[in-house]
Amino acid sequence: MRLVLAPSLALLLGCAHEAPAPTSVASLKAAIQQNLAQFGQALTRGDAAAIANLFREDAQYIPGSQKGRVEGRAAIVALFQQRLAAARYLDVVITTVSLGMDGDLAYETGTNKLTRQTGDAAPVTTTGRYLTVWHHDPDGQWRIQVDMVVVDPP
Repeated sequence: MRLVLAPSLALLLGCAHEAPAPTSVASLKAAIQQNLAQFGQALTRGDAAAIANLFREDAQYIPGSQKGRVEGRAAIVALFQQRLAAARYLDVVITTVSLGMDGDLAYETGTNKLTRQTGDAAPVTTTGRYLTVWHHDPDGQWRIQVDMVVVDPP
């Protein structure tokens, strides 16, 4: 009886843990690239909720163009709703420069190039850099825990 119970208990305990993180940087990179593509598509669609869903519920967003930070998914939705009401994003290019992981956390640095238009004004393209900390959630998805953007000087 003891031998049968031990494997059953081990099986139950094993199922209760979080989904394992990808075992390779290559699989992590594929997941992050998919998330970055979703971010860019949501930005050009003007979909603040889809952008915020890439963030964890307790995430922090540190914008490069203003003081302070934005905390929590609800506040991140509000920030992007405000930004998307002010301008249309016509093109978004996000490029990963470096990527590393340790367990259920990963870090990514990269560059971005955003083209946006305010009203009837001519489109404006800006570039920048970013540092993102990703968290591998229990549902198997990588979501943003902390995102910091730095806008390049003109």
